[in-house]
Amino acid sequence: MSRTKIDVLLNPASSGGRTGQKRSQILAVLERYLGRSYSLHLTRRPLEATSLAREAILAGSELVITVGGDGTIQEAVNGFFAGGRPLNPDCRLGVINAGTGHGFVQSLGFPSDIEGQCAQIADGATRPVDIGRAVFSDGNGSPAERYFVNECQAGIGGEVVKKVHAGNKKLGGTLAFGLATLAAAWTYPNRTMTVSVDGAPPITGKFIAVVCANGNSMAGGMHLAPEAKVEDGLLDILFMHEQTRSERLRNFPKIYSGSHLGSPKFSCSRGRSVSLTSEENVALEADGELLGRLPGRIEVLPSALQVRTRPPEKG
Repeated sequence: MSRTKIDVLLNPASSGGRTGQKRSQILAVLERYLGRSYSLHLTRRPLEATSLAREAILAGSELVITVGGDGTIQEAVNGFFAGGRPLNPDCRLGVINAGTGHGFVQSLGFPSDIEGQCAQIADGATRPVDIGRAVFSDGNGSPAERYFVNECQAGIGGEVVKKVHAGNKKLGGTLAFGLATLAAAWTYPNRTMTVSVDGAPPITGKFIAVVCANGNSMAGGMHLAPEAKVEDGLLDILFMHEQTRSERLRNFPKIYSGSHLGSPKFSCSRGRSVSLTSEENVALEADGELLGRLPGRIEVLPSALQVRTRPPEKG
């Protein structure tokens, strides 16, 4: 490990600033497993993790470790790629979860504690996982592109993200996202969207959201797509059909267990790409970060990212 070039990207603002407050403790655990032979970079502004990761990889980094939440991971992963291809296929991603959102590490089956996460990074095992790519309209109507690791959602998710960022992240992911989702469910209108999966004839309907899931856990422990797998080369697509307020409130608790899939108000599909359009203003978010709005195209890039983690258990 001592001869591996390691760069650590730490977001002190994640988890409502708690990551910055616990910086010394987190790095002390990391150093017990990796020593002090790493370069530390602190992010100070949005999207800085993307440029820091890219600079590190171009300078020969073999392992980039993020310390933060899903948003920090997503930013860093965007620095791994250019034009749909990795800058260095041999560079690995390590993750220490210290943010509000922890969907990606849950989808990967990571240990819940920082000690366990550092141990598996030091273990050296590598697992290839899929990532997603979204092409969408930015706030000015121009086309934009973003890679994501866990989920991308058109619809209510954008409103939830706004409320989480405006609220108190120190509540923790489960409570912060849960309260924001409940508030959004009460006011968010059903939106008309046209959706096509893998180029099939499009369908048009009213939806609360269309979720394109790479992982099976998101938004503080919600299992919107409980059968999604990060290494199957497919996106699990959840259609959250038009619902009244009372139906939303009845269905909300079910999304934590995945039992919402037994309701006719939800339907699922799988595919490699999804195209979405709407004549309404429909927001697009990914990994707990607001991206832009529709129209959009979302696709999976199979086995595109090498992550320091043990292989999934069989059976």
